[in-house]
Amino acid sequence: MEREARTKRRLLRRTTRLFGLSGCVTAAMILSVPGVVSGGRYAAVLLLVGALAVTHIAAEQYDSPRWLALVFLAGVVAVVVVGLSDGGTGSVGQAGAIAAIASLGMGAIAARLVPFRRAWPLLLGAFLLTAVAIVVVTGATNLTIPTIGLTAAVWVTIGAFGGWLDTSVPRLIRRVDNIGSAYNAERLASQAESQRRQDARLLHDTALATLTLLAHSGRGVDATALRSQARNDAHLLRSLRLGEELSPVSSGTYILQRSADFTLDEGIEAVTDRFAGLGLTVNVYGGGQAKLDPRVREAFLLALGECLENVRRHSGVDSADVTVSIDEQTARLLITDTGSGFDPTAVPDGHLGVAESVVARIQEVGGQARVFSAPGAGTTVILEVPQA
Repeated sequence: MEREARTKRRLLRRTTRLFGLSGCVTAAMILSVPGVVSGGRYAAVLLLVGALAVTHIAAEQYDSPRWLALVFLAGVVAVVVVGLSDGGTGSVGQAGAIAAIASLGMGAIAARLVPFRRAWPLLLGAFLLTAVAIVVVTGATNLTIPTIGLTAAVWVTIGAFGGWLDTSVPRLIRRVDNIGSAYNAERLASQAESQRRQDARLLHDTALATLTLLAHSGRGVDATALRSQARNDAHLLRSLRLGEELSPVSSGTYILQRSADFTLDEGIEAVTDRFAGLGLTVNVYGGGQAKLDPRVREAFLLALGECLENVRRHSGVDSADVTVSIDEQTARLLITDTGSGFDPTAVPDGHLGVAESVVARIQEVGGQARVFSAPGAGTTVILEVPQA
């Protein structure tokens, strides 16, 4: 809503300035025709028209009603001075300059005032005062009524345009936002489908092939080779959860794109990037160099991945924060979300996700994991592991 209001105000201010400056330029061109005003007053009249242009520019820069009032006052003064200037070619040129100032130069404020219904009486009063000024300076001539009629038509047109901007801009912004949201949803769905198919191929080439052999009692396959294949499958799947990229060489054969000796920061980045592709925004704060045993680092990152997976599946929010803190003895991760939360004491015994994949995994490598949560209050998980 704030973005809509800010965009709308900016467009209305710019519209007012463009209309106002158009009137000033038109009036200056008419007044520059020889004989429209006497030579002694030409400089003074142009100076007043320039002052009107300056107030329009300032009214765009400073969103204040005072500058709109100054625009109107500068226009009235310019109309009066032009009307009282005697020209040698008759009053047609003067009437044209007055019409340009009164219609565009002063009527431009209608674009800013029409969206506010409470300002309509003020706008009407400003137009009536403008019409009176035109009558006073032009007198009862055959040009008076056309000048006032043209001024009224331009004020109404500019006001209608301002009202159209006021109602159309929010709808346009919402439509653009909806298109953007639909595009993001389609992109995430496409990425999720691509990831699902990649995972399905990986499982087919590795774990499912091994399970098929086990289902047939491993007939035709040496037991040592079967154990080696299962061990390789487990290593590949674990590497995938740690964020490493796997590149297929042939059916059932994959190579790792990332070296096993990556830093903790690189591992955290890989894990969070994987969840970003699944639609979960992870904001990482802090960092540093940690000397972790590969086994400890693996458990640390797998526990982080499990925490983020729980956020993605159960929290009801699409973002989480990960704070990295490292001192001389301990590496620490703080995972927080503002989601639905849960009661850790009420988790059924059969649900072992947090208990086994997070708490027990960290404890097995000499660390500790603590979970803080309550229904409706989000969840915070603290993971701590010792440095080597």
